[in-house]
Amino acid sequence: MLFAIAAKLYTTQHRAAESGRLAAPARIARTRLIWLLMRLLPHERMGRLAARGVLGPLRPITARGELAILGGLGVGLRLDATTFDPWGAQAYPVLTGTHEIQVEQALVRSLRAGDHVWDVGANIGSLALVAARLVGEDGRVLAIEPDATCAAAIRCNAALNGLRQVEVIEAAADRQSGTAELLVVRDRLWTRLASVGDHDLAERRVTVPAIALDDVDAPAPTLIKIDVEGAELDVLAGMARLLREQRPLVVCEMHGRNAEFCAAMTQAGYVVENLDGPELVHDAGGNVHALCTPLHG
Repeated sequence: MLFAIAAKLYTTQHRAAESGRLAAPARIARTRLIWLLMRLLPHERMGRLAARGVLGPLRPITARGELAILGGLGVGLRLDATTFDPWGAQAYPVLTGTHEIQVEQALVRSLRAGDHVWDVGANIGSLALVAARLVGEDGRVLAIEPDATCAAAIRCNAALNGLRQVEVIEAAADRQSGTAELLVVRDRLWTRLASVGDHDLAERRVTVPAIALDDVDAPAPTLIKIDVEGAELDVLAGMARLLREQRPLVVCEMHGRNAEFCAAMTQAGYVVENLDGPELVHDAGGNVHALCTPLHG
């Protein structure tokens, strides 16, 4: 029954695409169908089935056309389905607009039209698209992403939404500019610098360009968001001048190096606030999100 509904919906969407217009209702209906498929089994199991090719028959539904973000600050934003992994760990919250709400709300409180945001570890760009909405056409969002597949997804999705203020630097943020070894993980959400350590779902290692944020040739950022799967201290080491001279706000996800991160930001003259709860970031567990505010401008 489910597959019959899926086939009918896909036929409708395909005809709309052939006529040059994919109506919002069809896009939303198609997204809800994929949401339903995602809910059939835990994403870990769906990911294993996809890796074995078992879910291949679903690709005409899941890997063509457009998807719509259904809620949150990104509601109505469009995603190219070819750039989206429906079986990934972040897929469900991205489509429902519930992915890292605390980070999105920090952006709402912190950004104004015309501001500049650097999204370090941008993945497929879902947060970069939201930030672009917040800063408007006169602002700028610089997405810094080392994985070639994800970088291409950011460019594609920004263009799909007409967000010309989004730019991409395809490189890994690191201590110094040059090259770095990247550990590519099956779920791109967890792709990381190889220096951080191995991962159970790692597929391969590749050499990619690396850039210290101090070397980025762009106007100074209002806010820097960092999500680099354990390489936070390496990124901080490469942005010492930015922290000292430009004093941007910093939003960062922790990956078990909380105490060292807090010490570095305190030393740089920042107050560190937990976005996820009342605990001090120093004492909170991994994956907690920190907002770092300069003590003086």
